[in-house]
Amino acid sequence: MVGYERIESGGSEDTGSSTLSISDSSGEILSLKWKISTFVLLNLCLFVSYGLFCLPGSFLPLYNLDRDIPIVITGVILGTVPFCYIFICPLVAKLLDSYSSKTLLLLSTGLVSMVTLAFATLGYVKNNTLYIALCLLLRVFQGITGGVIDVVAFAVTAKMFPSNIALTTAVVETSLNCAIATSPYIGARLYESMSFLMAFVIPAAAIFVVFLTSIVCVKDVSCRKSGSDGSSKGILTDPLIMFPAWHCAFCQTLLNFYIPILAAYTQEEFGRGAVFAGECLLVNTAGIIIVALFLGQLMDMFNPYIFFVISAFTLPVTYLFLGPSHFLLGLLGPSTTQLLVVLAFIGLEMCLACFPSLIIMYDIYKVRYRKMPQSAQNLITSIYCASFPVGAFVGAVSSGIMSQYLTFANSTMTMGIIAVVESFVLFGFCFAVRRLKNRTKQSGEACPILKSGPSQDMEIHYNE
Repeated sequence: MVGYERIESGGSEDTGSSTLSISDSSGEILSLKWKISTFVLLNLCLFVSYGLFCLPGSFLPLYNLDRDIPIVITGVILGTVPFCYIFICPLVAKLLDSYSSKTLLLLSTGLVSMVTLAFATLGYVKNNTLYIALCLLLRVFQGITGGVIDVVAFAVTAKMFPSNIALTTAVVETSLNCAIATSPYIGARLYESMSFLMAFVIPAAAIFVVFLTSIVCVKDVSCRKSGSDGSSKGILTDPLIMFPAWHCAFCQTLLNFYIPILAAYTQEEFGRGAVFAGECLLVNTAGIIIVALFLGQLMDMFNPYIFFVISAFTLPVTYLFLGPSHFLLGLLGPSTTQLLVVLAFIGLEMCLACFPSLIIMYDIYKVRYRKMPQSAQNLITSIYCASFPVGAFVGAVSSGIMSQYLTFANSTMTMGIIAVVESFVLFGFCFAVRRLKNRTKQSGEACPILKSGPSQDMEIHYNE
């Protein structure tokens, strides 16, 4: 197993001091009260922005069909946001190097509210070509603003709580998954009971309230690059640092692979269509939400590589039972209970696979380069954030292609076999990291270099 050691001295290699300060112009210390209020508002901003991205998924296909717009066009419209996330996340790291995190957060949150309100007016656009063009344009803006909020939330959280990166990551991911689970339902209810207009107006009002609250209750935690930061270009070309993000993207591909084809499968196999498929996905997401905080706490207490390896054993096997694969039919046949249980386990295993990724990327960087400049932390955080939409996009596209040629059981079996291959690659990664750390120890340096974070009396400053 890869070595991983908690160092509780509270020092910081970057500064050489006994406390960690986040520099700002005023030098005022950020109290626990402000840290909590900032953290809560960051999660609320994430919840509403991600929820608005998922909101139309339940009713926009039906609305567009009423307008004689093909379902493939709707798929492109809905897929625009995660596609934009892929490109905007690394750019946000550069913005954080130079600009205020609070300014970026407020600008993005305010724009999300306005874009959502603009969506409400599209029902009055009668020309379908113009309607589609405006939908795509507004979804691009949603992708840009959502990507900014995503990276800022993770970067500021890692800065405020360096001793609990896995736990706070789990909290943030729980917010995102709650948005995924609830927003399509809320959107469908508003659309059916009210109108297309109100399905966007009410959520836009909600995020505007969050925007106003954030002005008062969010402190500007500095994530700016210091003059001595140096270059972060080596991150993108370092396979050991990049692999956890790749693995996270692959797991998200597995998670999003069955979503587009699940309703058709449940209808054909069990005679239960979209409603039951929605319940299945709710169980899938609930599996993530229920265990997220508990696993995050464990990952901060123990070696995070252990959870990485456990997921490499369990996730491919569980995925083979999703169909289930033909060679497992003697053990387990398809049933509604089997499907719900397997999806719940996949949700659990996604936490095991994805939550350790960020802290492992930090760990390898510290071992490789001895210290963690702020610009490197921003870039690593943005790469981690980008891995999720990459997986969502690849999963949806590959699902659409494979469903044309393979049954649900055969396509999920194929992905399960690919996951087995990925597990062997992960074992190779762990072996390579172990060799890197052994070489570092032999050179006489302490290893691993990653600290669990400063002591409880750390000082964090904010910008006014």
